Amino acid sequence: MGGLAVLLLLGFYLWGAYKIVRLAKPRWAKALVILVVILIPTADAVYGRIKLRQMCAAEGGFKINHVASGVDGFLIDQGASDFWIKQYGYQYNEGGERPDQRVNRYVLRDGAIALEWNVPSLARYEARFVRPNMREQFERDEYRVRDSKNDEVLGKYVQIGFRGGWAEQMLRGFSDAGAGWAASCGQQDPRIFESLILKTLKPTPNIKGE
Repeated sequence: MGGLAVLLLLGFYLWGAYKIVRLAKPRWAKALVILVVILIPTADAVYGRIKLRQMCAAEGGFKINHVASGVDGFLIDQGASDFWIKQYGYQYNEGGERPDQRVNRYVLRDGAIALEWNVPSLARYEARFVRPNMREQFERDEYRVRDSKNDEVLGKYVQIGFRGGWAEQMLRGFSDAGAGWAASCGQQDPRIFESLILKTLKPTPNIKGE
């Protein structure tokens, strides 16, 4: 049904444009009407994509402000995992954060990895995914690593999306695709988060769980 509604709207628009072009007498008037017909649904979409490229060049991708060395572990909002201990040599990893700031924690202890449930957080460093304000025309998704001691953002990866021109947004509202970005730079990928963490939080050397 959504696709049919899109076709009907497009058909009515083109039919109305055709009628207006036929009523326009001088050739220059017909050309002007055709130009307006093209610009009404596309002008803001074209401008938005130009602005998106500018924003991506200025703000998108990795931005590393500081690198912390000798990091024992960190909190990640995707949930605690022993992956970080086994793969990269951190001594612990926290996740599953609760309102009372208690977490689940994987910890390397006496050469073995143990799981601790519902314990107070030890982590100074936090890795979080920050979601955008969905009402904005241009939106940002950020993977962010922060030092909770001084509120410093050590680094972030920024993805910027453009919701499209008014016509695109209206048509998507009728289509099965629903709301979303018409264009973007960057990507939402757990490997991006992994790369950001490794760029900003260097684990304590010579400690690695097996």
